[in-house]
Amino acid sequence: MATDVDVQYFSHLNGLTLNNNWGDLIRLLDKALVTGVDFTQITAASIDAQGDVHITLYAAHNAMLFQVVELTGFAPASFNQKYRIKGVPNTTQLILKPHTVIVETSITTVGAGKLAPLGYEIIFRDANDVKRVYRAKNPTAQHPFIRVDESLASPDGATGVYTSTYAKYAMVGLLEHMEHIDDYQNPDVLQLPFDPADTSKNWKIVGSGSSIVRGWSRWYWARSGSNIFDASSDSSAPTTASRGFTITGDKDAFYFLSSSGTGVNYKTLKGCGLFTSALPDGIVKNWFLMSILKSDTAATSYQENRAFGATPLTDLGQASYKSYPFHVPTFDEVSHLKAHTYTSPILPDSRTGSSALYDGTAMSALEVPFSDAQKILRGTLKHVMYSGINLSALVKTTPVITGSSMYINDSLAVIASNDVKTGGLTFYLGELE
Repeated sequence: MATDVDVQYFSHLNGLTLNNNWGDLIRLLDKALVTGVDFTQITAASIDAQGDVHITLYAAHNAMLFQVVELTGFAPASFNQKYRIKGVPNTTQLILKPHTVIVETSITTVGAGKLAPLGYEIIFRDANDVKRVYRAKNPTAQHPFIRVDESLASPDGATGVYTSTYAKYAMVGLLEHMEHIDDYQNPDVLQLPFDPADTSKNWKIVGSGSSIVRGWSRWYWARSGSNIFDASSDSSAPTTASRGFTITGDKDAFYFLSSSGTGVNYKTLKGCGLFTSALPDGIVKNWFLMSILKSDTAATSYQENRAFGATPLTDLGQASYKSYPFHVPTFDEVSHLKAHTYTSPILPDSRTGSSALYDGTAMSALEVPFSDAQKILRGTLKHVMYSGINLSALVKTTPVITGSSMYINDSLAVIASNDVKTGGLTFYLGELE
């Protein structure tokens, strides 16, 4: 079997930043999803007897074990492919395991390299560079258009103006078809989330000052406070700090794990894309979206963990904190243009990486199946997994290998006994053959 090179991850440990600035999230997504991160000049390259490629870089690479590297401009041409990072001898050297076996034993031309993106394209972008529509490269009909909007004002610049010092979040949603960046008013085009009575609901900015309502489905990356248990309003200025994060996935689905507060280990899970469906093809879109759904004014104070959709794989058994996990299109064999519905992940408990139910081995990761509000078993999530071991000591992206299986772990905020604690999630990257 060949080494898997489809699922990629990025981290703040790669030297990428997510701070208290507008544009930070879109710039990060551009790099992680679309362009990748270029290395400095490769000053030396060779292939060893095991078929692994060794490269030396002019300056520090900031790369991590099991990330995917893409080499281009090499000769022989067989070196121009994707690799898994098998070893990190030092800050300027990497050992790469190729996806396809290389039969040549020497390199005649040294090219360039980068950390490969997850496999998306920018379909549309606006003139002000505050909005994006992403979609998978070479998409199927199932792949959604992913719209991410950091606009601070309504299109007319008058009916809604959001104060730039307030909490930072993008309005985000999935659409089945788009002709331009603001093409979201067609009632015959499914969206997620979706209100058939108001197709623009997810993208409206109405009001001003602390009375403003900006969007509906939200990915927060900077709020006031240290963790999701702290109550604050969106009109409170977030603390300036570089947030820790992990972005993991492929062209089908990706996850964005980060803390909107200053507590680096109190991350929450966002994400979107395709899940592995348990239903017949074509009946309903196998989309999911993990986001906060909120339409209160900016002055409204709240705990993030109480926000609708804020904690997709945790707090499931905490009645007083339960915020429905994540959003999917409603199953309907007659019409797919229905208001969206919510899910119930099928998990051993609501404290992944904290309760340590299966700590007899070094890695105990479980796939996440889920049903919906209609009690229909919908399928399983790709890539992200419940952790049966204790990950409470984690504060950052951590690569792990068990046998030939590659994973990364990272911290996650969980609620237990009316308090916030640290748990964690595991992401499966594939096999290193």
